[in-house]
Amino acid sequence: MTTLILTEKPSVAVDFSKALGVRTKREGYFEGNDTLICWAVGHLVELFAPEDYSPSFKKWSLDTLPILPEPFKYKPIKKSGKQLSVIKKLLKTPGLSRVIIATDAGREGEVIARTILLQAGFTDKGRIMRFWTSQALTPAVVRSTLNRLKPITDYDRLWRAGYYRQVADWMVGMNGTRALTVRLGDLYSVGRVQTAVLALLVQRRRERENFKPEPYLLIKVHFKNEKGTWIGTWFKGKETRLFDLEAAERLVERLTADTLPGEVLSAEKEKKSEPPPFLFSLTDLQQEANKRFGFPAKKTLNVAQGLYQDKKCLSYPRTDSRVLGTQNLDMVKKLVEKLAPTAPALFEGVDHGRISLSNKRVFNDAKLTDHHALIPLKNLPPSASADEAKIFELVLRRFAAAFHPNCHYENTKIVTGFSKETFQTTGKIILSPGWRKAWPVKAKKEEEAHIPPLAKGDPAHKQKVAAEKKETTPPPAYTDALILKEMTNPGRYVSEKAMKDLFRGEIGIGTQSTRAQILEILIMREYAKREGKTLTATDKGCYLVEMLQKTAVSRVLTSPEETARWEMSLNRIALGDNDGSNENFLAAIKGFVEKSMEELKTLAMEGQAPASRKKTGEVVGRCPACGGEVIEAYKNYTCSCGFTIWKKMAGKNLTPNMVGHLLRTKKSGPYNGFLSKKKKRFSAAILLVQKEGTWQTTFDFDTKPKKTDKKSEGPVPWASERPSCESNQAQQPAPKTSKPDAAQKPLPPCPACGGTIIEGKRGFGCANWPADKGGCRFVIWKTLFGRELTRTQLISLLSLKPTRPCRLTRPDGQPVKTRIRLTNTPKGWVAMADPDELGQHHFQVVACSHG
Repeated sequence: MTTLILTEKPSVAVDFSKALGVRTKREGYFEGNDTLICWAVGHLVELFAPEDYSPSFKKWSLDTLPILPEPFKYKPIKKSGKQLSVIKKLLKTPGLSRVIIATDAGREGEVIARTILLQAGFTDKGRIMRFWTSQALTPAVVRSTLNRLKPITDYDRLWRAGYYRQVADWMVGMNGTRALTVRLGDLYSVGRVQTAVLALLVQRRRERENFKPEPYLLIKVHFKNEKGTWIGTWFKGKETRLFDLEAAERLVERLTADTLPGEVLSAEKEKKSEPPPFLFSLTDLQQEANKRFGFPAKKTLNVAQGLYQDKKCLSYPRTDSRVLGTQNLDMVKKLVEKLAPTAPALFEGVDHGRISLSNKRVFNDAKLTDHHALIPLKNLPPSASADEAKIFELVLRRFAAAFHPNCHYENTKIVTGFSKETFQTTGKIILSPGWRKAWPVKAKKEEEAHIPPLAKGDPAHKQKVAAEKKETTPPPAYTDALILKEMTNPGRYVSEKAMKDLFRGEIGIGTQSTRAQILEILIMREYAKREGKTLTATDKGCYLVEMLQKTAVSRVLTSPEETARWEMSLNRIALGDNDGSNENFLAAIKGFVEKSMEELKTLAMEGQAPASRKKTGEVVGRCPACGGEVIEAYKNYTCSCGFTIWKKMAGKNLTPNMVGHLLRTKKSGPYNGFLSKKKKRFSAAILLVQKEGTWQTTFDFDTKPKKTDKKSEGPVPWASERPSCESNQAQQPAPKTSKPDAAQKPLPPCPACGGTIIEGKRGFGCANWPADKGGCRFVIWKTLFGRELTRTQLISLLSLKPTRPCRLTRPDGQPVKTRIRLTNTPKGWVAMADPDELGQHHFQVVACSHG
């Protein structure tokens, strides 16, 4: 009898093979001890594209909308078809007694596994079990969880919710994107969640643009008596600001002229306590990392995923829980005992009485979802990167703080009467920091103010009157942290009290694991841009949202409230609530799409739609057909007459430099990296030829890439040039370079055009630099940021990977330890140094180009 275990990725399959002693590696799976362990590579199947249902849908046309297939079908993803075939074959193994789904324990992992089984035609649920854990997959965890398998039917609810989410997103996205793209003449995508999030960004941009600051005065009086000094701020009712500036000036004059003493009208002290913060959910961690380190949400997720999957020192990160289950009590006791010796400062204040089931802020089954909160599982290994150390420390500190005593403090409020006006003074004294020892909180002004021990009736002698001129400020620009907070708690956009209460709970816009990706999608589609820590809607994003908001039906897409309602329905399905949500949800989405398409087909479009940056790219050359300008578009290089060169040719991306040279000389290359229909790589030059009156691109196989002939072509352009003046790096003389070792690892190809990288006196540049080979200008300078690059670092950079942390030299001669990475920007390739451990930037970028 054979057992088949299906994991989500190869690395997880390795964890299972080690735990179970299944050592024999086959093509796409492990085998041994009557056990087969195979893996997916993320999603192996996807929903049909419209043209898969009918060739008539291939052309984007309003006449074919809406497209609402019945039923929806799945197809294999081409690039991973080989692994899917392996799994299909294994599912037909004679004597197969059971299949264990061990994909990630969540809605997405469930969808990955179920769609694979559906595509393979394996429907015998009696033989399918579910492996489910939030803990890192150590051998002990794997073996113990395999003894507690659950029937697959316990998770049918998650599969339904995941399937309905996919189908709903397909119906809304496919139809809406096609309709708007055809109407507006440029790619305008919409989505069930992404458009609602974009609406938040657009609203904030408009609020800030339309904001008009109002001047006001804060009036403060410095008082003194035998007990000490204090400062009182003028107030009346709940208002402390004076917007009538003339009246405020008169009040200042009167207060200044009054010499009679005032009196303390009230002196109140109140002792309070504050419980520790909750443990981290993923969104909470993303917000905190963005506030402290400026990490984008996606980066935090990736780092946390690596700490869970590779380092195995964090629990499952894609969680929306902020609590643990009661069954986790013994695990927590062991963790505290294991972690305390290496972080004594964090754990010395732990109240062991709080590591008990009576502590409902930590152990609460009623608030537990599919996974418990993010917690540390072991100490951070020495091989961890600086970013991993930052994320791990946040989780470790929050975990330790959860078991500390409450923070006890005393609030003081003084009201002073003077010249028939009232002035308030507030203060806060920390009596016992409690959990703040493990989770320090930045002190507020009232915590820093010293207030004497005043009592009602004490005299108050005026020392001076101060008027502070201020202006009202606009709402803050969105950062990842702020927009994630809005996505998690959209209650302020909801009018009904019942819905407000609901949204204060677990329902939000998107899910814990998709929110970061939604932000990146908005940036990729040029609806938003990230500048430093801030996220701002672009003109294109504003046009889309404001156009949709003028409609009667499609405006729903821009409503965070309505999107949150849809999320609520999906959440009910995921929780297994049998209230009709299953059938009603898709029917409601289908009805919305039908009405929306009717509306968008005839909607009057106002103003000129902003084109995407890629569509308004720079001119790359002159058209051979009409002499007009050829510009870079979204997927091609095109002229207004219709002449087109596609950006991808035989699997290789054509750069503007390559196309520019092709337009000038009718020949460019030869180049490596083309891919034949039989998936074999080849080299060739590109020709621009006229056939039957039409200009076409074709290959020239007579020419092969040649080694650079320095005698005929002259010295390479990067032989003596220094890096671009964009850099403020410390310059050093070019080092002498030893002859390359024949056994050395070859350098990766040029990231700009795929050409061969060759060495010059001061840098490593692309061999396609001559004009007849495309004129590629890419180069990496041998000395960057005051450091001579090693070959290992050069290989990392050319592979588009950051270097290991290394010692760089600032322009003032001070050393800085950080990483170097290559980045492709709108201005071209640049080398940049990461911020240091404190998040500070010390270097400007260095242009990776010559000439």
